Amino acid sequence: MRSSNYALWVNKTLISFLSILSLSLAHSLNSANAMENGFDAPLDGRTVPIIVQPMGIVCTGFMYSERIVFTAGHCLHNMQTKQRFENVLIGAPNEVFTSNSKTSAVLRSFVAPNWGNFGWSDEINFNPTGEFGIYVLKQPIKLSGKAEVASLEKLNQLTAAKSMVTNVAYGKQTPNDSYSGLPSRSAKYAEFPIVPYETAKSSIDGALNWSGKKKYNMTFHVLQVPGGPSTCSSDSGSPFYVKENDKFIYIGPLSNGLGGIPNCSGKPWEDSKMYMGAAAAYDYLDLIAEAEKFVANNPYVEPKVTNSSLNKKSTINCTKGKATTKVRAINPKCPVGYKKK
Repeated sequence: MRSSNYALWVNKTLISFLSILSLSLAHSLNSANAMENGFDAPLDGRTVPIIVQPMGIVCTGFMYSERIVFTAGHCLHNMQTKQRFENVLIGAPNEVFTSNSKTSAVLRSFVAPNWGNFGWSDEINFNPTGEFGIYVLKQPIKLSGKAEVASLEKLNQLTAAKSMVTNVAYGKQTPNDSYSGLPSRSAKYAEFPIVPYETAKSSIDGALNWSGKKKYNMTFHVLQVPGGPSTCSSDSGSPFYVKENDKFIYIGPLSNGLGGIPNCSGKPWEDSKMYMGAAAAYDYLDLIAEAEKFVANNPYVEPKVTNSSLNKKSTINCTKGKATTKVRAINPKCPVGYKKK
């Protein structure tokens, strides 16, 4: 999914770095562009928009299996009330999303029990624990390829190999883009380098979160630089993965960003680089297993298709000599001795 332009940017700007995630707010207080300086994404068949009616697209998700969608924990909640969203729909993968696009209804959501030390108040520190969520669909969506969760060992291998990790998202795409309604929206993508914790630690320890006052730490970190791709509103929950042949190695969902990202906070860059962090899916294997058990215990039952014409009455004319009679029924037949005219 790498373009020649992006490869040039990587070579000039990120030659000494490694590979993985970035971040976003599902409800930014400022207008923002999704995947600023990103690229039109080849549709990967797994990335989907998350629609909360009547708000529109509020987040992005990843189809882990035909009924299971991974996203960020805060993408399941109203950030002001902390209540779970209702009336959630998932857009179909592999298409540009419009108001006429096919959607699938959500049957149930799962989030880590320790989610919640998270909010808009400057008095609240952001605790990333629990920043992983799952939506289970009522009806399966057919998928191609396979997907698996990257283990800690796999993540370490990717870091050592200086791999680039892909992010695909359906976030805001113009400064005036609104959450209301369901605007036409295509996916954008970028690739980010993982930064070892030791490399990022000093900057992370001194960094501010989106409120401009509090600090936070997350499971792993990636690099963003001025002029390079930057993520924000509605990109939350979008997948970070690598592809190995037809297999998606899923690492985790885009979560929340540090301050100083012009696209997200409206503030100037605080440094020539910015380290981001996100939740790792391997920390939530128990939650994933719980969702998989729920799917197994609640299989989708294809509704019976009834042919309405079978239940519709019709009329025939029957004759016997000069006598004529009409017969009206679901499956009309002439009386004995009569013939259908």
